[in-house]
Amino acid sequence: MLIKKLKWTALGFISVLAINACDMEDDTTIDPSGTGGRLKVEMTDAPIDEASVQGVFVTVTEIRIDGKKWEAFQGPKTVNLLELQGGKTVTLTEGDVSVGSFDKMTLVLDYERDASGNAPGCYILRQDGTKNKLVVSGNARTDIEIKGSKVDIAEGQTQTLVMDFDLRKAIKEQGGASKDYAFVTYGELQSSIRFVKKENTGSITGKLSNYNPSTNGKAVAYVYTKGSFKQNTETGGQGESQVKFKNAVTSAKVNSDGSFTAAFIPEGEYELHVATYRQEGAGGLSLNTFLDLNSETNLNAISVKANAQTSLSLYIKGILGGIL
Repeated sequence: MLIKKLKWTALGFISVLAINACDMEDDTTIDPSGTGGRLKVEMTDAPIDEASVQGVFVTVTEIRIDGKKWEAFQGPKTVNLLELQGGKTVTLTEGDVSVGSFDKMTLVLDYERDASGNAPGCYILRQDGTKNKLVVSGNARTDIEIKGSKVDIAEGQTQTLVMDFDLRKAIKEQGGASKDYAFVTYGELQSSIRFVKKENTGSITGKLSNYNPSTNGKAVAYVYTKGSFKQNTETGGQGESQVKFKNAVTSAKVNSDGSFTAAFIPEGEYELHVATYRQEGAGGLSLNTFLDLNSETNLNAISVKANAQTSLSLYIKGILGGIL
């Protein structure tokens, strides 16, 4: 009996080891210098609305995967983020990696020089052609570490990631007559950038049928996870840089014809809020009102499916709460 019991115990122990070995294999850390799978990284932008701004440029010199340099990226590369709105992307790089998984990427920026060697490397280009250098407030770190959901790289397959650089959260106005801009603090800049698996995302498109920018003002559509929007918190400004709409998953500028596209949203349920802005001084915009919208879709429970587009037909009934 004792021998039989020992036999079963040994078998059980071996089974546990086998299961653990499989789990370890599934969670193998990716090797950016390896082969077996491929990774493609694209960049997109949630826009910034300033009449005095014609471009926002960032220069990427290196990409790291779980802290290891990815040699497939040949930097430096300078990107105008303002050209990447409404679901548009630019490919940063594509290359081989080992089979495995990871949940952390790092962008290394050059604040001093762009891809052509000109100063500065990260900057706002004003309408008059002058450049406003961008650096991280209170911190000289150039490596921006971004945490995301786990990405699995399979043998012989290409995984495409979209890096979403949300300028509304990433840049702050310094104030004063010169209206200089800077990146927010390091921690805030980290949370303003996300990466998502492209195949797991969908989009929300909308059309405000009676929208008129001259009477309604400039408008921005903000997408939040269902039940997460708290107006006083989101409009009051959070953190050291007083970031507004900090917890929005993404946002989209409403075009002059009332249309907008909020792209690369992970599958799930969301709510939509459209805010308007009034002009203040030379190029400045100030948060004004929320629009009271009519739609056949419940705007507090919008379903987003992977690889699908959720379309909304919207009508402005009025405003909610007046000036904020």
